[in-house]
Amino acid sequence: MEATELAVGDSTRLEIIFSTKRYRSRITKSPSIETNEGEPHKRVRIVADVLARPDSTFPIIIKPYKLDISQFGEKVRDEMKFNITNVSEQDLKVRLVYQPEGYFDLELPGTVKAGKTAQGVLKLRKEAIDTSFDKSVTIELDDESASRFTIPIKRKLRIPGQSSTAAASESP
Repeated sequence: MEATELAVGDSTRLEIIFSTKRYRSRITKSPSIETNEGEPHKRVRIVADVLARPDSTFPIIIKPYKLDISQFGEKVRDEMKFNITNVSEQDLKVRLVYQPEGYFDLELPGTVKAGKTAQGVLKLRKEAIDTSFDKSVTIELDDESASRFTIPIKRKLRIPGQSSTAAASESP
């Protein structure tokens, strides 16, 4: 059960979902968080560069650029591989900046050499096998700009004979 009240000094995680479907170019959003402490609203600033063609990004290209690990039958689909291609002239270190808890684990290459492709692997956690979700992960490179890439991850679960309400659960 999620807490609706926090004691002084406590903290909690908040998930802010920002869908970029209808946006292009640089976009800034500032969702507000309402508290009873101090000013009535706190603001968080989100800045994103939304690309119309995610297959032409720089300095890396991620393929597929959306990871869809949906399952439409009884055979469990719990792993997906993807490629990270370094299209720059320098070796790039890759590190995970954000991943939601409890859904999956992400294996990333430590470094992608200049002009080369390395593989990443998304592995569902056991507690998320029977779950549908739309989430994302964010990775960061060690290039001059500390470039970040957010990768959408989707799972729809449709198993013959299973009710759609069980498959539509949002949390593991």
